Amino acid sequence: MSTTDAIVDVIARRCAEGGVDLCASCASDDYDAAVPPEYRLPDVGRPRALVVVLGNTRALWPHVRDAVARGDRNPVDEHVTRVVRDAVDAALAPMTPRPRAEIRFAPEPPPRRVAMQRLAHVAGLAWLAPSHVCVHPVFGPWIALRAAVVIDADGPVSRPPIAAPCDCAVGCQPMLERALAAGPPRDQAELRDRWRLWLAVRDGCPVGRDHRYDDDQIRYHYAGDRSRAGKG
Repeated sequence: MSTTDAIVDVIARRCAEGGVDLCASCASDDYDAAVPPEYRLPDVGRPRALVVVLGNTRALWPHVRDAVARGDRNPVDEHVTRVVRDAVDAALAPMTPRPRAEIRFAPEPPPRRVAMQRLAHVAGLAWLAPSHVCVHPVFGPWIALRAAVVIDADGPVSRPPIAAPCDCAVGCQPMLERALAAGPPRDQAELRDRWRLWLAVRDGCPVGRDHRYDDDQIRYHYAGDRSRAGKG
C-alpha cells in the first residue's frame, strides 16, 4: 500500500467510526482548476497535493443524537470537528517527518471556504446535479459534505468525470423550480416555514431512496427541531 493510500485508509476508517462514513480523494490541482480563485485550497507544499473529502450518510444521526443529549451547542459541527481532527492526527502522527495538513470544514466562511460540492464531484464521491444537489451513486442525495483535508503527500491521478446517476429533468429539477418560485425567504422564520419545498428537491431524486433520512433527522436539519433528537 502506498503512503497516500495508507493515509486515506486511516482517515476513512477513523471517520467512519464517528459516523462520517463517506470518503474520497483527489489532487489539489484538479479541484483548483475547477473553481474560481477564491475557492482554491491552501498550499501545503506541492502542486498535486492529496485532498481528502469527507461526508456522511444517515450514519451520522446516532452521534448527533448523543451530542444533543450531552448539551453540545452545535452538535453536528462540534462532533464532526472532533472526529475529523482525531482521524487526521491518527493518520499523520506516526509519520516522520509529519506531513503538513490543512483542514477546511464546510461551514467555514471566506477566505477558508471550499466549494465542497465541486470537490465531491472532482473526487468522484458524488455527482453535482444541475439542481445543485450532490447525488451519490448508492445513497443518492441523502448525504452531507463535511470537510476537506489537504495533505503534503502525492494526490491520485486525475479521474474521469463521474457519470450522472439520474435524470434531473424528471426528478429534482421540477421540484427545484417550484421551490425557487416561492421567492427568497425574507427571514429565518420564513426559511423554516418553507423547508418542505427544499426537502422535495431531494425527494424528487430516484436514487438512494432506501437511504433517506428518517423523519427526526429531516426535521432536525431542515427545521432546526431538536425536540426528538436527544431520544433513542
